[in-house]
Amino acid sequence: MAQQECDDVKAMLKELGTLVPKIEALKKSIDSGEDIEEIKKTKEALERVLKKHGILRYSLKEWERRSKSIQRIDEIAEKLKKEENDTDLSIDELHAIHMAEVWETEYEIFNFKPILGDVGHNYCRYNNLKVCRKNRSREKQKEDYARIYGCKPEQVTSNLDNVFKKNSDIVVFIGEELDFTDQKLPETLKHVSGNLQSHDDNAKLPKKLEYVDGDLYLYSLKEIPAEGLELPKKIEGDLELRFLESAKGLVLPETIGGDLNLHSLKEIPTEGLELPKKIEGDLYLKSLTSAEGLVLPETIGGHLYLYSLTSAEGLVLPETIGGYLDLPSLKSAKGLVLPKTVGGSLNLRSLESAKGLEKINYAGIIGDIYLPKAFSDKDKEEVKKIKIEQAKKGINVNFEYL
Repeated sequence: MAQQECDDVKAMLKELGTLVPKIEALKKSIDSGEDIEEIKKTKEALERVLKKHGILRYSLKEWERRSKSIQRIDEIAEKLKKEENDTDLSIDELHAIHMAEVWETEYEIFNFKPILGDVGHNYCRYNNLKVCRKNRSREKQKEDYARIYGCKPEQVTSNLDNVFKKNSDIVVFIGEELDFTDQKLPETLKHVSGNLQSHDDNAKLPKKLEYVDGDLYLYSLKEIPAEGLELPKKIEGDLELRFLESAKGLVLPETIGGDLNLHSLKEIPTEGLELPKKIEGDLYLKSLTSAEGLVLPETIGGHLYLYSLTSAEGLVLPETIGGYLDLPSLKSAKGLVLPKTVGGSLNLRSLESAKGLEKINYAGIIGDIYLPKAFSDKDKEEVKKIKIEQAKKGINVNFEYL
């Protein structure tokens, strides 16, 4: 953990510690039926402190989760070092080294920032995880996956010819990349340890596919086939559906470890669209013109791009966005309810007036708020008033004009 992050945590704990007597006082005030306005002010003050540290608390949870995974991997690495690389491991140990990813930046593993949403930083698998996998012999790796999936070792391969041969019953592909453009994947396939991709606009995935350890790119897919498209439950990397224009029949994974790109999606199907509960990276919904029927994730580790949305009507944003929130086409701030925490900036550069900005809760925004350079003098005066009012509440808001 970096020194600055240690200092941030200490400052947070110190400030949160001051809340204990305030919470007790608030309880007594409520029980005694004191002035409702005073109670309201005390409650708002407590909420501001909690929201102020929201992104730090979220990042701390992510750091703790990664730390536990790393500790487990280190234990397995030490075991393999003491015994031998091909020693038998328990199913739990096999899952730890073959079925989960731990990423690190070029700087360090124990940082607070959501790694996949950390713009400008290179990231790779945690070194000991790579060592555990690499040092296992190819035959032992096949045996490992066979035990995980309850199949035969010969149903695990890194050879593309084995995947695409007639009547293939391959369950696990352990190569770096599997391109199935103009090819049919075996219906038995459950696991791909590298990237999975196709340039075919009629790309189909096996119904049994559970896990993709890398990225899943369906470059040319414009609509979901009539029989549907069942995506894996978990994708550790990016899910690229850049040219998908209709999401009818689309069932997305429960979690995505990288970015989700739905760049060309213009509207939500009448039956709605439920996005993954958690996206570690960025979410691209650049062509979406209405939020009606959209169920966004609870957490987005990176940035949220909603380029074409002109109204906040029906928009329910995630509780946490680790990066910035991009709403560059929004015409009015009316009805806009921000997440509890936004780790980056808020882009509102197309607002037609400052109306509605006074009702926004700015406590959880870490970065700047971008407003139109074309704002009238009257609007800019309103913005100044908002800044002053927020400062009275102890909230520092930085407005910038673009």
